[in-house]
Amino acid sequence: MKPHEPDTVCPNPKCGKMFEEPLLLSNLSKKPTEQYYVCPHCIIKLDNLPLQDEEKSSPVPVEPPQRLEKTESPSCIHHVGYLKTLPKGDSIPDDCLTCTELLACMFKK
Repeated sequence: MKPHEPDTVCPNPKCGKMFEEPLLLSNLSKKPTEQYYVCPHCIIKLDNLPLQDEEKSSPVPVEPPQRLEKTESPSCIHHVGYLKTLPKGDSIPDDCLTCTELLACMFKK
């Protein structure tokens, strides 16, 4: 179900682009989680588009990130710094993409 008419024009005067379907943004920094539609080009909030009942979801509790040891991540099958040692051009393992220590692992000195 589309909550708008086709070819909606963004109300932002700096954007003004046309789009068929807005994006549904979930603001997880608010408690409870706030959801609203935004322009897919400039991400401005579209106040005139109400959420559809089917799309509303109950707020998902977000656990605060846990502080991990700098040397090892308990959920990691490798070690922090493993990605720094990968040869250039090798793909990053899938489990590394969801690791909380991804950046630390890539740039460890």
